[in-house]
Amino acid sequence: MAGRTEMSGAFIDFDEGGRVDWGCNPEMFSDGGNADFAEHSIPGMSGPKLQFSCGGARLLDFTLRLHYGMEKDVDAAVKLLRSWLYGDYSGGKFIKAPHRILVSFGSSWPNEKWVMRSVNVTSRLYDKNLSCLAADVSVSLQEYIETSRGRKEIIA
Repeated sequence: MAGRTEMSGAFIDFDEGGRVDWGCNPEMFSDGGNADFAEHSIPGMSGPKLQFSCGGARLLDFTLRLHYGMEKDVDAAVKLLRSWLYGDYSGGKFIKAPHRILVSFGSSWPNEKWVMRSVNVTSRLYDKNLSCLAADVSVSLQEYIETSRGRKEIIA
């Protein structure tokens, strides 16, 4: 396992401005994407014809090691991360989708918006009031695509 390297990173709530900072960089990021193609079976052909339908959203997965010596309040950070999985309701009625998130980590993913897909927490240490002091938090985010973009915008 690689050693932890100090680095400043954060999740920033694009819609309401909340944030979760982390003091150590993750050991690994998984940043993947796909494209969707419609398959058309043509009688007599040895294989289907493929027709591009749309680019798929990218997925970003990684695990944060939050610890009371690096983060201000691990318990509050975990609760905020989990809250980003949910929409907003008023009087039992749905009023707003889950918040869009910016990932601030060096020059990676500048100005790209994401939505939280999953948050899995392994709590490792508690204080006398049973507040979480250390946790491994695995997050999965999906890119929030507002407008279509082409290959040239991805390369630039």
